[in-house]
Amino acid sequence: MLRAGPDNIENIENIEKLQQKVRDGVSRLKGLDIGDELAVEIMAQLVEGRRTVSEMVERTYGLRVSDEGFSSSYNRVSREIRRLESKGLVSRKLLGRDKPYRLTQLAIANLARIGGGEQQLSLVTKTDIATYLVTVSLSVPHFLRIMEWIELAELQTIALLIVFCFCLGFSCSRLLQTLRRVF
Repeated sequence: MLRAGPDNIENIENIEKLQQKVRDGVSRLKGLDIGDELAVEIMAQLVEGRRTVSEMVERTYGLRVSDEGFSSSYNRVSREIRRLESKGLVSRKLLGRDKPYRLTQLAIANLARIGGGEQQLSLVTKTDIATYLVTVSLSVPHFLRIMEWIELAELQTIALLIVFCFCLGFSCSRLLQTLRRVF
């Protein structure tokens, strides 16, 4: 946490302004379904930096681990974080002991778009879906040929294999880009 020294006052003010922008701009987060006050508060806290669930409960509700009601608040925050994770907006390390949550690149990009009139980014784009569907549809003739349910000429088989390999490579690269945005 930043201390209120003369060097850090400007940083604290900038962070507070950004957190307020996040809270105020929630109505513009179309398509991400972030209208819940708790989700907004979680994202506003994660703008500041990585946080564990316990830290978020303490900052949101002012409850410590030993306080009554901490457990139910902890569960509420955990559920909301899982919902944000499923949308690709919040992530944490897969390995390691202490695993604080953080905003993903997708969340940061969407938060940056709040001020402008731009549409929010989705986790999987229409191009990605089309690419995956084309790749799968090109694999069907190969499967049918292997099962000996259809016969293809040698030239058709080679051409189909080349196009399939190209689409498979493109699909894999798009999948890796998607994974990179959320981890």
